[in-house]
Amino acid sequence: MKCGKKNLTTENVFFGKFKNSFNNNYPVFIIISISLILHFLVLNQLGVNYTIKSDDLSYINSGKVFAQTGEITMHGPISAQIMPGLTFLVAFFYLIFGESQAFMISLKLFWMFMGHATIFTVYKTANMFLNKYLSLIPTVFFLSLDYVWMNNLILTETPYLLFFSLLVYLTFRLGEDLRLKNYVYLTICYIVAVFFRPNIGIAPIFIFIYLLSKKHRFLTLLKGGLIAGIVLIMCLLPWTIRNYKIFGDFIPLTYGVGNPKLLGTYQGYGYPTDEELDYSSLDENISDEMRYYLQNKDEKPHLTRYYSLEYDDLKAEYRKEHWWNKNKKSMLVSYFYIKPKILLTSTFYWDEVLGVPLSFIHKFIEVELYISILALIVILIRKHKLKETMYLLAVYGSQILIYSLTFAFGRYGITMFFLRYLILAIGLSAIFPRSTVGEEKN
Repeated sequence: MKCGKKNLTTENVFFGKFKNSFNNNYPVFIIISISLILHFLVLNQLGVNYTIKSDDLSYINSGKVFAQTGEITMHGPISAQIMPGLTFLVAFFYLIFGESQAFMISLKLFWMFMGHATIFTVYKTANMFLNKYLSLIPTVFFLSLDYVWMNNLILTETPYLLFFSLLVYLTFRLGEDLRLKNYVYLTICYIVAVFFRPNIGIAPIFIFIYLLSKKHRFLTLLKGGLIAGIVLIMCLLPWTIRNYKIFGDFIPLTYGVGNPKLLGTYQGYGYPTDEELDYSSLDENISDEMRYYLQNKDEKPHLTRYYSLEYDDLKAEYRKEHWWNKNKKSMLVSYFYIKPKILLTSTFYWDEVLGVPLSFIHKFIEVELYISILALIVILIRKHKLKETMYLLAVYGSQILIYSLTFAFGRYGITMFFLRYLILAIGLSAIFPRSTVGEEKN
């Protein structure tokens, strides 16, 4: 009898917590419900096996190959062009479902789940500044069909966006409460995010500065940062050793930066054309091994792919040097105005769904951007939540800079838009000061 009462009490506590959590957050489930309907309508239109026959198909194949052989590949050969996070995730589902249709169904459903987890995370972050009703406003933007379409693709964008948003949420939580639990969650989310996209690696700098601004002790933060750094190194060590054994080079993250850097030299205006450059001069700067594998492409395809991307890096630097010497103004404008503008205003929406054209999505983004800028002006005028706002701007600016120095792409930009939604949330909390604290703390 006592055991039965104990189990009953445990159940009551669990359902009590669930009921309390639902009551505190129920408005967001309205947005999530609408989003779910849109996701299933788009899934029905596109079909479960829909791909854009690009990186998404390569990631799916990479996961299958890893499950079957233990090798990490991309676009065919063994590779370190990508971080292995998505490969691991796809392989997990492949090990369970194999080649059956359930494999693709499970992937699509899980990507939908991650997309809606992002909505909930952004809501919870906004709820730190606003009440549960006004906190819905930043989540409304996720009903835009570019997000819905993106979540139907097995790409890094959806999981990366989830863990990026969790990173921001947990940073704010840690700023208010330096408990070990929040610190551990933050570290885990950061490491997982790195395993999807290495460009998030710079984030701890801004997290550290933000936490310092919240009057936390320097030595305490330094100790925590060192522990997190050691954990990250331990997680990356097997990957780095594997890369060294295969490619004979120190590759702690990826070697894929050469290609986007080269593509970035064709963005903007005033860049040198291929016809006016002598690429043969680059051969003087390449090693004998690189030259050999570039000429003998079938001998070791993985090394040919590696050296091909390394050659792209040399080519990119060569083009940038000539561009700078030819037209400094156009290069500066291209890298620090045109490319950032692409990342601020472009999105990832290649195929029209539910009859909504790309032009409408762009107009929606444009309106949102203007609203967010107005919110930022309000924040600065009222000097409201400046620490949180500066943190968001620093993270956003650093990511825009990283992409602008390589290749600006709407596919990258969409993963950062939520930072603007949170600036909007803080701006609203400046206008409605009684709503700057959410009703719940869990």
